[in-house]
Amino acid sequence: MTASASRTAARRRAVELVFEALQRDVDLMSVVRTRTALREAAAETDLEPDTELPDAVVVPPYTLQLVQGVGAHQPEISEWLDTYSQGWPQSRMPAVDRAILYVGAYEVVFEDDVPDPVILKAAADLASKLSTDKSANFVSGVLGRLSKIKATLR
Repeated sequence: MTASASRTAARRRAVELVFEALQRDVDLMSVVRTRTALREAAAETDLEPDTELPDAVVVPPYTLQLVQGVGAHQPEISEWLDTYSQGWPQSRMPAVDRAILYVGAYEVVFEDDVPDPVILKAAADLASKLSTDKSANFVSGVLGRLSKIKATLR
């Protein structure tokens, strides 16, 4: 798997974990710990994790980095989304769009090793695969605004 493909998979996994935490209104790291514990339990039994324990996941290092970052900055990311989504409060956004935006906002503002255009494209691709027809443009627009002003957000 190429570095790009593994980052794409890691982002998607991060979005799934953030989505679950937001939907269940629980701490992001508790979701990661639960999934990891299930995977470890499956390894100690005859259960097949991918079929018999679908919630048991391997959490790649970049996924963990993204989820920890979102968790550490969740209040400020939430404020940015409320401020820069131009008339779209989070309560009106599809839940998956919110999860993509949380991961993308963290990555744009705090992760300097990936160029912003790559992050924006990856987020838009996820939105087009996982959400509504208009979500890719919306996600790209919000993250694009954050990218332009990220120096003022740190």
